[in-house]
Amino acid sequence: MQCELDYTNERRWEGSYLKKKCMEIGVEDEYNLYQSRLRSYYTGVYILLHWIVILVHSLFLLATCEETHLIYIDIFAYVLGSVLITAVMWINFEEELVIRRVCVMYVTSVITVLILVIIDIITNMYHYHKHDWVTGSFYDTYIILTTYMFLPIPHILPPLALGSTVSCLYVCYYFYYVAALFRNDFSNARNFNKMWAEVSHHISLNMLGVFFRISREIVVRSSFLDRHQYVMEDISLRNARAQEKIFLHSILPQQIAQPIQDDIRNRIAMAEKHRDVHIVSMARDRLMSIQTHPDVSILYADIVNYTQLTTTLTVKHLVTLLHNLYARFDKAASHFTVQRIKFLGDCYYCVAGLTVPDPDHAKCCVDLGLCMINQIQQVGISQNLDIDIRVGVHSGSLFAGVLGAAKLQYDIWGTDVTIANRLEATGMAGHIHLSARTLNSMTDHSYTILPGTVAATEDPYLMKYKIVTFLIAATTTTDEISEYESDEVETLSLSLQLSAKSHMSVGTYTVELHNEFKQMPVGPMGSPYGACFSSPARLYAQVQHLAGLDHLHQFDCDRNGLSTYHLQYICFC
Repeated sequence: MQCELDYTNERRWEGSYLKKKCMEIGVEDEYNLYQSRLRSYYTGVYILLHWIVILVHSLFLLATCEETHLIYIDIFAYVLGSVLITAVMWINFEEELVIRRVCVMYVTSVITVLILVIIDIITNMYHYHKHDWVTGSFYDTYIILTTYMFLPIPHILPPLALGSTVSCLYVCYYFYYVAALFRNDFSNARNFNKMWAEVSHHISLNMLGVFFRISREIVVRSSFLDRHQYVMEDISLRNARAQEKIFLHSILPQQIAQPIQDDIRNRIAMAEKHRDVHIVSMARDRLMSIQTHPDVSILYADIVNYTQLTTTLTVKHLVTLLHNLYARFDKAASHFTVQRIKFLGDCYYCVAGLTVPDPDHAKCCVDLGLCMINQIQQVGISQNLDIDIRVGVHSGSLFAGVLGAAKLQYDIWGTDVTIANRLEATGMAGHIHLSARTLNSMTDHSYTILPGTVAATEDPYLMKYKIVTFLIAATTTTDEISEYESDEVETLSLSLQLSAKSHMSVGTYTVELHNEFKQMPVGPMGSPYGACFSSPARLYAQVQHLAGLDHLHQFDCDRNGLSTYHLQYICFC
């Protein structure tokens, strides 16, 4: 019979597995640096704690001892020992020195323990020989526990060796104490049991210390792996949002894209909040992102002989041709800061001054039109095709926005949009057909201006609005757009931006991971050490904020492994 139990999660509590995992993902060095900071903090806590214990013990002796003049030497020894311990342990605050010379931690810890043991035992022996006082040890349990919990000794075996040595010294002293107390009478079974209890007591203390060391290392390593996963997911999320932003802004202006993103987040939040309630009006009440732009220039372009090309070229050749042309047009539009709206078959239209107000929007459109004519003529010559383009440009106002509920569509509307369309339709191939308003908007230009077409003077719509038109013949533009083949589309600016984001994530991950580990707390959450790592919910809230999903509140501790117990254990133990 095969066992169906899964012990994968339990492996997260194996020290060897966690150490192997830290080495695999490359955080072992960061872990060692953090342990150095942690030991430095514990050293400070130990010094403070030791002074408190010494002062309390001294006051207790002064308050309870009848012959206080006999214990002044004890208090003097305790205070002198505390001063020496503080001076010795202070070296561990020099992190660079400690990192370069690990032996400093061992030497200072051994000296500290020896000072405490010597003072504790020597004072007792002094009183025995001087005043015939038989006293037991006071600091044995304290020394052993602080050896494992606070002294800056790396790993587990060194503190075990030091703790065992201290236990042996105190057990020997206890034998001496019993011998002195009962005048070398070991025959009493009760005395033998006391000695055995003392030995068991010290064995238990060392076992408890080893357990504490192992547990603390497991918790710290587990927290490192959790933090590593958090940083990876955080960076991946931000990269995904950056790519989403690039894609969205490639088809929508920023002032339109942002309200739509906010509206989508609000709808997701509403759906999560009313998970069990069917919201019928959600699609109907969606935000209408329509904006007015009073001063822009509109460019319409239409490929000449497109219908003939559809009958003479194969589908693959035709699609490749259009793809090449529109990719060139998009690159040129980006160069001249003109927002492409869309292309429909052989029609391509865009607007200047839409995303950012630009007083030279008319000239931008005209320059783009000249560049488009140049580009399509180059393609026609290189591929031996009878192909050209008509371009119409008009300046005025329009409405721009997104329509639709399930499938969003960005477009422009208005009288001036229709006028620009009619200018293109009544224009001349290889020329820009523009209105008088557009021409007057270009205060500085060196174009050769020709009269408008006869078709424009006879167009009912243009006649209705009394549109006077002009022509600009195509010449070699001063702002040439570099050529590229249709199979090199991956080198476009959009792809370059996405690729840069992807490659940059590795370096960003390394830097941010280092910063996260550097900010991990080494003290209680109320102290300056713990202010940056208060709770797992705070970490998840950061991810929610980045994702724009602040309404989500459930935190998967099993998945991320960041439990409040972990953090409190590290900070307070």
